[in-house]
Amino acid sequence: IPVQTNDFSWDVALNYSKNENSLVELIDGIDNFILNTTNSGNVSIRAEVGGSLGDIYGTAWKRDDAGNLLVNAEGRPVASGPTNYLGNALPDWTAGLTNTLSYKNLSLRFLIDGRFGGEIYSATSASLDASGVSDRTLQYRDSGIVIDAINEGTGSANTENITAQEYWGGVSGIAENYVYDQTNIRLREFVLNYNIPSTAVSQIGLTSASIGLIGRNLFFFYRKADDIDPEAVLSTTIGGQGISSNNVPPIRSLGVNVNLKF
Repeated sequence: IPVQTNDFSWDVALNYSKNENSLVELIDGIDNFILNTTNSGNVSIRAEVGGSLGDIYGTAWKRDDAGNLLVNAEGRPVASGPTNYLGNALPDWTAGLTNTLSYKNLSLRFLIDGRFGGEIYSATSASLDASGVSDRTLQYRDSGIVIDAINEGTGSANTENITAQEYWGGVSGIAENYVYDQTNIRLREFVLNYNIPSTAVSQIGLTSASIGLIGRNLFFFYRKADDIDPEAVLSTTIGGQGISSNNVPPIRSLGVNVNLKF
């Protein structure tokens, strides 16, 4: 969408993408295939007939028929098997908005992009809680906690008080507690450039010269997931999507670009 006057111009470009897929069949005799799994096996990325590529399965906090949380005889959380559907690693849709503004010899270009929907299991967050180093684990350190749950063995209301370490040690092993929405909007790229007037550069034997400031991955406008950058996954393959496990986050970079032509 161009806007232009004698000295000023403004171009806007929008891109949008959406993917919908359904897994109809695998080879004969197979109805699901595990693409990736965590070391503990509490989360897996599966291809399952009737589902979609990138489906996430894992453990959940076990409940009784009435929907009440269950704990063991010591009052600690009880996990179910790793067969619960927890979400899909692929975004519902993605979009990017590029603005390029120019005024005489000065130009500015910036890209805002976003990923909307899709889930990610944060083994990073689970590890932080299990080690007691996240802000969340400050809860219950003084007096412990009696979880509002049912004793799995007796069917009675839980009355056991457990320490913060016991609570977070149990909670951190349950995958559903750390499945986050990947939705985020960020300033992906920023470029500010100045073309030095030809009258000035010709005096020093140049045909043209420019200087620019360039930045990438500068900051989030919005991020729903705790602790992590949702793009910091195991790999870019479909099996590597949906799991973040202490991955190095994408680098924020700032640089200066000098362009001289003789």
